[in-house]
Amino acid sequence: MKNLEDSNGEQSERPGKLRPSADTFLTVLAQCAPLLAQTALLWYMTAQGRWMFLALLLPGLAGNLALCILTLLRSQSTAKRRQGQRNSPGSRAHDAFELESTRADMTLLASLDLPSLESKLFDNNRRPPDKGLYWQSIVHTWLSSLEGTASYRAMIGCGMREDFLIDLAADGPHALVAGTTGSGKSVFLQTWCLSLACSIPPSRLNMVLLDFKGGSGFNLLAGLPHTVGCVNDLDLEQAVRSLAGIRKELKRRETLVAREGVADVMELVSPPPRLLVVVDEFQALRQQLPDYQEDLVRLASQGRSLGMNLIACTQQTMGQVSAQMRANMNLGICLRVRDPMQSKELLGSPCAAHINPTNPGQGFFESGDGVRAFRTSQADNPGGLVTQIAKAATFCGFRPAPPLFSAPLPDTERNGVRSARYETRATFQNGHPLVPIGWLDDGVLLHTCRMPIIGNTALIGPLGRGKTTLIGALTQRLLRLLKEIESKPGDLAKTAGIPGPFDLRLSFWKGDAYSSFDLYTRRRQSASSPDPSQLPPPSGAEPSLRNVLSGQATSSAGASSSPEKSKEPYEGLIWLIDDAQDLLDPMSRQPLAGQVNKALSMDGVAVILAVDSAAAIRRPERFRQRLVFPFGERSVDMACGIPSASLDGPGRPVCTIPGRGLFMSPGQALPIQCFPSDSLGNNP
Repeated sequence: MKNLEDSNGEQSERPGKLRPSADTFLTVLAQCAPLLAQTALLWYMTAQGRWMFLALLLPGLAGNLALCILTLLRSQSTAKRRQGQRNSPGSRAHDAFELESTRADMTLLASLDLPSLESKLFDNNRRPPDKGLYWQSIVHTWLSSLEGTASYRAMIGCGMREDFLIDLAADGPHALVAGTTGSGKSVFLQTWCLSLACSIPPSRLNMVLLDFKGGSGFNLLAGLPHTVGCVNDLDLEQAVRSLAGIRKELKRRETLVAREGVADVMELVSPPPRLLVVVDEFQALRQQLPDYQEDLVRLASQGRSLGMNLIACTQQTMGQVSAQMRANMNLGICLRVRDPMQSKELLGSPCAAHINPTNPGQGFFESGDGVRAFRTSQADNPGGLVTQIAKAATFCGFRPAPPLFSAPLPDTERNGVRSARYETRATFQNGHPLVPIGWLDDGVLLHTCRMPIIGNTALIGPLGRGKTTLIGALTQRLLRLLKEIESKPGDLAKTAGIPGPFDLRLSFWKGDAYSSFDLYTRRRQSASSPDPSQLPPPSGAEPSLRNVLSGQATSSAGASSSPEKSKEPYEGLIWLIDDAQDLLDPMSRQPLAGQVNKALSMDGVAVILAVDSAAAIRRPERFRQRLVFPFGERSVDMACGIPSASLDGPGRPVCTIPGRGLFMSPGQALPIQCFPSDSLGNNP
């Protein structure tokens, strides 16, 4: 039967062998015909003695002769090349031999009694530790790794002759993993991450896990002390934040390397931990967030020198991974695929298409020195192993790594600020008060927003959005800052960088007129000035403002005044005004209107006022800061100064949550969730 196949193979090759000879013969014949004609003309012209015509014929005759010789030489070269192709990899004979070898390797690997990952990691020719004491072996491995050069070798499973390990730093720095559904990609990634976590302490390795198949693959790994971020495609806003965090970290490391003048981040005296970004189902990320794929392309091209590695896992590589990204991914790992072309594209061999579907976790590894078969070792108890790793980190005293990104501002106030700890203590910066007012979202992390009390600030928004509450909270925090200044002697205050006290005034609409209270003045008032503690809380004021006034009994120099007796604005005054829209009207008859407009134009006076529309502020250039609570109508919000980009896509402000707005200062507009009034608790 074999001889018959061989004879058939030879017969099938004969047309291919005859065709080049026939092509060559016809080509030479076509070129020799004019050569013969020119030879006849040459003989005739010589016989006639027409030497001029003879000279004209010689170049054409020489050219045709050279062309015939060149054709013959090319035909010989083509024949040799085709003969070599029949004997090279990719030919039928070579592919058949490689297929048989692949099947034999896979059969042998499948027949092995494969130990679990725990056994591979901890049973090293010594008495294996008790399952509850794995953390002790992990601690020993971590401490050993800290004594010398860090190694990023990870135990994956078994190969044909020995254990199969991958050294991400040496073999990588980036890896592309392919495999169809059910091939064992998620188990492979889980084994790789767990093995790295058992070998390398959190101080030298951090992980970001992006799972775009629902989060089932990386849920357990989120509990690792190495993990600084874990998201899935069920929350695309969080996924966008993760990619923005990666971009920000890449930029930070670029700046660090440039500032220190080194070529590699690992050359620094105290290098940051290596950051491993793992993406499961890369093609889903590419489809759902196409505008952010460039962040991973940049990571692949620049990550080597910055200590950042990428593992991208996908069901198919053809058409899903750009050529620029593929060029920087040296490691190719292919589990079972259906199309031999996918295996060839990643490994240079179709072997991964012939893996038995009943053996998930089997695959091939290629890093430039040939293709190797392997089989993945699965952890018996992944959750228990994560617990042991966390216990080892606690024992060693490793603090949790700061997150690379955080969750966005919550969609409801109940799940957000009211249940969180926040700081309300005001400080000074460059001689001006700095007051915390809420959580600020920069698109990656949440920060405490500290508003500098310098110049004028407008709070713009409809009724019920939290403007009055914020005015009351600012007043409370500034009063506490004044008490702190009073409690420190002058020399101690200067040493601590605290300037002298400032004056504080609060004005608001009460009934049919504005009331104004000087809550703190640097010059003590006359004895005839009433003490705020002796005054009943104004019935017309909002509850948050009544709380401020009723709690001002401890002010050492407080005084109140009626609108008619209110002093002119002066340097060093901080003036908070609620419902100020009528005071900004050029036709206003309110007694305070002239003083407010004068204060807005004075240097050294800070006015913080709340209005119900952007049109009320009349001259926007007088307000260097704005806090806008959106109205929910695009045209109105844009008229308030909110950029159109802030109204679209992830991170757009929610108009139904009190205290949710955008804090705008020169060059930025960021979402903010204002803290509630200090009287609601949670203040230190």
